Amino acid sequence: MLLDKKLLLSVATLVAQTLGQPQAAAGAGNAVAPDDSHVVKLGGDEFDQFVKENPLFLAEFFAPWCGHCKNLAPEYVEAAETLLDENIPLVQLDCEDNREFCMGLQIPGYPTLKVYKNGSSKDYQGGRTAQSIVSYMRKQSLPTVQVVQEETVLKELVRNATIPVVVDTGAKGVNATFYNVADKLADDCIFVSLDSSAKKTMPEASVLLFAADAQEEAKPFVFDGDLAQVAKNSTLLENWIKQESVPYFGDVNGNTFEMYVESGKPLAYFFYTSEDEREEYAKFFTQLGEKHRGVINFAGLDASKYGKHAENLNMKEQFPLFVVHNVSSNLKYGMPQMDDAKFAELSRPLKLKTKDITNFVDQVLAGKAEPIIKSEPVPETQDSNVHKLVAKTHNEITSDPKKDVFVKYYAPWCGHCKKLAPIFEEMADIYAQDKTAAGNVVVAEVDCTLNDISDVDIVGFPTMILYPAGKNSTPVVYEGSRSLEDMMQFIHENGANDVDGLAISKKIAAESQAEEASESKAAHQSKSTKPAAKSAAADVEHDEL
Repeated sequence: MLLDKKLLLSVATLVAQTLGQPQAAAGAGNAVAPDDSHVVKLGGDEFDQFVKENPLFLAEFFAPWCGHCKNLAPEYVEAAETLLDENIPLVQLDCEDNREFCMGLQIPGYPTLKVYKNGSSKDYQGGRTAQSIVSYMRKQSLPTVQVVQEETVLKELVRNATIPVVVDTGAKGVNATFYNVADKLADDCIFVSLDSSAKKTMPEASVLLFAADAQEEAKPFVFDGDLAQVAKNSTLLENWIKQESVPYFGDVNGNTFEMYVESGKPLAYFFYTSEDEREEYAKFFTQLGEKHRGVINFAGLDASKYGKHAENLNMKEQFPLFVVHNVSSNLKYGMPQMDDAKFAELSRPLKLKTKDITNFVDQVLAGKAEPIIKSEPVPETQDSNVHKLVAKTHNEITSDPKKDVFVKYYAPWCGHCKKLAPIFEEMADIYAQDKTAAGNVVVAEVDCTLNDISDVDIVGFPTMILYPAGKNSTPVVYEGSRSLEDMMQFIHENGANDVDGLAISKKIAAESQAEEASESKAAHQSKSTKPAAKSAAADVEHDEL
């Protein structure tokens, strides 16, 4: 299942800002593998055919300027050489040269590593050293489903498992689907097929899931959907496994965050300051998780490691704290916090009342809680022709009935956004120089790391959207190149005010050329008249004599 576009951004934000990705080393080398390496370089037009012809390979989607990609390159090259004789290719695809293709795959950042197996893809979950890559890919080449002959063996496997165990007890017609799903989720679950000859005390002809945190006597989750439909649509089984794999009360970290996000359910965070504090609340949150299973997920977060993530959730770093993040709408709901001064004066650790948490969760699920909207202060003045939007002014500006409003949604750390900035500024300057255009077109931008724009489907950074003038106009997402000409043509064709930026640009250029020519002519004439002036002056001096 592909991540929702907003969820991809949430993942990128947590990894980049909270979990502390290492910075690129000074003097890092080239991100592109050398021509004499065994890394296969593909373009977007070759990729699909390569997927069909190769049952297993690892693909790196990268950008040449990316520091992390440069750090990865030598390890990737070494791994490719090691795996060459095992027929496990390592591939590179340059997203700068294949932007539309990478957008179609919803590549969230660089480098993105994906494993392709039997035509299906999944995110690479291993380390970024050559040894880690080789080990991970060798594991991918092994059978993903264990066939067990005895139920006693299965029970022992479940007892010792540290991740969920998914079991096919002979469900009719789903064998091929079961294996396909196992290929996708092999990193997250253990997949077992119970031989038909085995004596069974557990439900037969079904698919079962034993949770990783289940007690020995705990019953498995039994797939309650239509098995006949599963045979036709593997996504049904895949989504069920992802939902039931989430523990009643687990922990969020770099390895588990994506699991919670992919479930599509709101994520309730309990930021704890110590293992003892987590243990104090564990039973309570486990009961809440069981009560609201399939509606909202509950997880702890170690504030000593990931406390900065509170800022991403629009909360102060006052721990312990409880906050709910609706990952599909990107709205955050936090329990009330103290004034900073009062918190600093506390003489004993802060305590959260379980009754207050229960009531707060009920309010959130009933739609009665108010979300915390993050916004920069409203600018007192606009210092550029690119209008600065903030969360508090976004809807007012973009719904202007008289103006076409073209908005860039960006993040300061985004390389593409940095390259676009001077072009965007130039475009705004062009419209500003024409009185009619200035009154009919607004070129604007919003920093999405500092402002919550929850009602806009941001597909990546930068995302550009045109809001045509008119009360009931429909926003239009810009999907063209990031050239000045193409963006102005888009505004001309899709805006309501028929402002031709290209014509204005040509007019400005022509006027500038005419002015330069006039100045040049004047300078030339000035030079030609200077000798005459000197001669006249000489005559005057002569007459005076």
